[in-house]
Amino acid sequence: MKIREVQIDDAKSILDLMHQLDSETSFMMLEQGERDTTLEQQTKILESYTASHTQSMLVLSDNAGIHGYVAGIGNTANRNRHSMYCVMGIKQAMSGHGYGKQLLSCLEAWARAHEFSRLELTVMCHNDRAHRLYLSCGFEVEGIKRNSLKIDGQYVNEFYMSKLL
Repeated sequence: MKIREVQIDDAKSILDLMHQLDSETSFMMLEQGERDTTLEQQTKILESYTASHTQSMLVLSDNAGIHGYVAGIGNTANRNRHSMYCVMGIKQAMSGHGYGKQLLSCLEAWARAHEFSRLELTVMCHNDRAHRLYLSCGFEVEGIKRNSLKIDGQYVNEFYMSKLL
């Protein structure tokens, strides 16, 4: 497995990964069947990542394809330009092998090199595995977003977490 920056020709693989994540876990934002991104739209999204100094997407890949990703989306206003929002997804078959920690470490290095000093994210309060991962990577809980999401008719709280670099 290697971690590398996303490339524009990864668009189909990334889209396939997102669809797989939507179907195999309820911890991602979109539900199965909700994602309607076209290949053309995904290509444009990846073009924006590869041309930007304020956002990055790193992928976990091997010869068989892409198995996970982490994305950092930086703010652009003068007052919050130092802050980056993080999103991560890894196939269930690849979880538990330390890849999440490696992806976050690589994103942190990218963020430092691009003069970000704060990483932030949200995680569902009942997602113990991800919560423990983020804590082990130095993130701290800043608060709870109450009734932040509605999943299967039930409200779900999220931890709002950050890491100062």
